[in-house]
Order: sequence, then structure tokens, then C-alpha cells
Amino acid sequence: MKKILFSLLIIFSSFAFSQDYEAGIDYVVLDKPVKTTTGNKIEVRELFWYYCLHCYNFEPLMNEWFKTKLSNVEFVRQPAIFSKRWLNGAIFYFVLEELNLVEKLHEVLFDTIHTKNKRFNSKESFISWVTSFGVDKTKIEKAFDSFSVKIKVNKSKLNTLKYKVTGVPVMVINGKYLIDATHAGSHTNMLKVVDFLIKKESKLE
Repeated sequence: MKKILFSLLIIFSSFAFSQDYEAGIDYVVLDKPVKTTTGNKIEVRELFWYYCLHCYNFEPLMNEWFKTKLSNVEFVRQPAIFSKRWLNGAIFYFVLEELNLVEKLHEVLFDTIHTKNKRFNSKESFISWVTSFGVDKTKIEKAFDSFSVKIKVNKSKLNTLKYKVTGVPVMVINGKYLIDATHAGSHTNMLKVVDFLIKKESKLE
């Protein structure tokens, strides 16, 4: 009898910790998949906005998740653009990307906005902030006016519509599955669902 009970306990434990997530409840299946940009790798895309407090709070969790990212996964950040009000946040990100400063200043910009209440209401205020890190002002101005930044901003506008998101932060897996805190239940659970869907997509490869 003890052996039977022990076996049942093992089976129950395995079931309890092998969490499955359900489409329509824990995540959303997009009606029309959006083309990915990561080739053969599984694309994990984060939609965010620098002025979003939820995105700011989600960032440390994302950083921890990134440390355990599988080799067949490529992470892509995309600033969401719902309206003109969201435009500056996207421009700031793509300017940093153009200057190869995302790794250095992405988190710092989040902190500056949310802990120092710096709003960057003008192009000049953002340029002045970036120059404080020893970056040449002319290079920043050139990045602001560059064709590549304009193209990326326009793509972000289109993709925000394609993903049919209503808020951020949102994760999109391989252009097929959308995960937000409303469906997943929390920011922590969002990343658990991300890992679940990565495994699901890995089996399809």
C-alpha cells in the first residue's frame, strides 16, 4: 500500500509541476500571424513604452528571464505606438539603437523617467540628456533625423496595429501568440507562459 501511495504521490507531483497553459485563457492566439524578423530562431518580442509604469516594473523580471534564454530564441524589443502621445518613447528607443546605446542607456532611461520624473517633453531635452553620457551632440541629432529611425518608427506603428494589443507590456511569441498580464495573471506568470510557448514552438521546428 505504501508503495502505491508513494507512486501516486510522484505522479501527482509531476502533474502539478508540469504546468500547461491554455489558449484564450492564459494567452491569445493571433487571428493572423505577423511575420517575424529572426530567421530560424524563435522570436520573443516585447512591446513596451518608456513612460509606462507597468513596463518599468516588468523590466527587472525581463532581465532575469533573459539570463536563462535558450540558444534557439532571439529577443526583440519594440516600442508600441498607439497614438501621437506614444511617439516620443519610440523615437527615443530607436535613436539609442542607432547610436548603439541600448545596452548602456535603455534601463537608465526607464529609471530617469520613473524615479527622477524627467519627462523629456522635447527633442532638445532628450538630446541634452544623452550628451551628458559623453555622446557627441551632432551624432545624436543626426540619428534623430535619420531615415532608418523614421522607417523603424513607421514599422512600430504598423506592428502595434497588427498585434492588436490594447496595452503594454505585451510579449509576442513567433508572431503567433500574445501574452499580457490580464490573461497570464501577473508579470511573473507572463514569463512562465513565454517559456511554455517557446517549448511549444521548439517542438514544431
